Amino acid sequence: MGKEFQVIYQYQIGLTTMALRTHRHPQYQTYIKDIEGDYMTDDTAREILHSGCLDDSSTYDGRRVATIHFTNYIQKTPILIDQSEGIIAIPTHSPDQEACCWLFLHHLSHVEAISSTRCVVVFNNHDRLILNVSAITIYEQVKKASVVLTRFCSNKQFNFSLNPKVKRSSKSRKVKD
Repeated sequence: MGKEFQVIYQYQIGLTTMALRTHRHPQYQTYIKDIEGDYMTDDTAREILHSGCLDDSSTYDGRRVATIHFTNYIQKTPILIDQSEGIIAIPTHSPDQEACCWLFLHHLSHVEAISSTRCVVVFNNHDRLILNVSAITIYEQVKKASVVLTRFCSNKQFNFSLNPKVKRSSKSRKVKD
């Protein structure tokens, strides 16, 4: 039997938000992974992100433009949701793609490669999320988000680290010089 989700309306991003993922359903557009539970909502991930930015006196587009201006991260731009709390959302793909999942930097523990195009993201609370994206891509996105955190939230100290060793499958391959 499938996992049951609580339906929530007007979800607000906060320190407990771990991930937002597009969900194929006629009514519920987004799956929300939160420390307090898993939810479904009829809002899109973009609408939830925009609302979170508005709560911090900005807009999704404004945060994106500012980040691009200071970092030149034009593609898969991390979005600073809440400057005072250091909440940063990291896209796994282009936000225009249905496959895009938004991960929240402060909840990421490490990434395990399943294949060259799939990985498991492990959160600090040991929850796991399988994604159709390489572990290397996630690691690169985390590096971008860390730069955003440093640039925009440097007046506050945050405890964050991602295991820099990407776990790979046991298959080995020889590469010739």
